[in-house]
Amino acid sequence: MSHALIIDDNVILSRAVRDRLEVFGFDSFDYAWAEEQALHAAAKRRPDLIVVGDSIAEGSPLAVAKDLSREKGAPLLVVTTQSFMLQRQLRDSAELDGPHLLIYLDEALAKIRARLNAFEHAN
Repeated sequence: MSHALIIDDNVILSRAVRDRLEVFGFDSFDYAWAEEQALHAAAKRRPDLIVVGDSIAEGSPLAVAKDLSREKGAPLLVVTTQSFMLQRQLRDSAELDGPHLLIYLDEALAKIRARLNAFEHAN
């Protein structure tokens, strides 16, 4: 069973991400549209993947996602419908995978799934 935390305040983006994650075997999801909600959800159940979108209602989506990724040891995937909005904020950040346009989400998920499988087999 794979669990994903989706951090974004855009319901359409969150739903599209969930639909794609289900194809890749994720069957459990938490959603957050504010920093405090994301922290609470991750404390309640450790995510196997953290997906962050363009924006959240309160706080910084990238800051909370980076902190949670480091703390929980989960890969972080940045998904956007408008990559130009995030490019400046993401410069030279090796911690992040993205931003990926929503239309290329399947390719990004395949890479992350391969990394997760390699990590599981190594441990």
